[in-house]
Amino acid sequence: MRTRKRFAGFFIFLSLLLLPVPHAQAQTKRLNLAYTATSPYQAVLIIAKEAGFFKKNGLDVSLIFTAGGSLGFQAMLGGDVAMVLADGSAAVAGSLAGADIVILASLLNTFPYSLVSLPEIKRVEQLRGGKIAVSRFGSATDLGVRMSLAKVGLNADKDVTLLQIGAQTARFVALQSKNVQATIITPPFTLTARKLGYNTLIDMSQLNIPFQLTALVATRAYIKSQRDVVASVVQSLVEGIHFYKTEKEPSIKIMSKYLQTTDREALEETYREIAL
Repeated sequence: MRTRKRFAGFFIFLSLLLLPVPHAQAQTKRLNLAYTATSPYQAVLIIAKEAGFFKKNGLDVSLIFTAGGSLGFQAMLGGDVAMVLADGSAAVAGSLAGADIVILASLLNTFPYSLVSLPEIKRVEQLRGGKIAVSRFGSATDLGVRMSLAKVGLNADKDVTLLQIGAQTARFVALQSKNVQATIITPPFTLTARKLGYNTLIDMSQLNIPFQLTALVATRAYIKSQRDVVASVVQSLVEGIHFYKTEKEPSIKIMSKYLQTTDREALEETYREIAL
């Protein structure tokens, strides 16, 4: 049986631990929150809104999609959104570049990806000299491929060629077209890959590589000035995670809307991968 670590940890920024979570607010607080990928691993934000937890905790939240962490952080630093759900690596890069960015909660702290290959490639060693599709260089998909290949004895810079292909859909098309020999995917594409006879060469969740993937990010200035709001957002996400784990059918219904699919088998695959 696979050991899954989806939503396994939720580590809260230390200052928040010193705060009581407000049970009610005199006035509902309106704010924008950004998510940066249409990914099952960012779905908790949508779950928390659709299931009413933000409203329950005194927040009137509008969700804004930005294509990638960089645009999300720009919106946050410009005051258009209060907080961003993004890859932790992007947040670290922004902070090292001097931006007022801090990770205040962690939703996923390892790589959840699968490295899948064409049917004729049955072992990871057969990727030598081949091409692997990632979203972009420096992204979580890029780092995931590099670190997982290193775990099994391959050097991503010498043994294979990494190509920047873009979003998961584009990467999967590149694999189907045989423009690459392997790519990195998440549910529900894992189900499609199995049906097409593709091979899962590496299940990265089994490698237990520590990596800050999905994180809730804010500025120190916002945390300092809006402590109650930040605590309420975190509380809502915690309740959203519990809801997702314990209320399967309502969660699948929300995921169907979010992922824009009614394929029950694909939704079941996604739910199992994340909730367990």
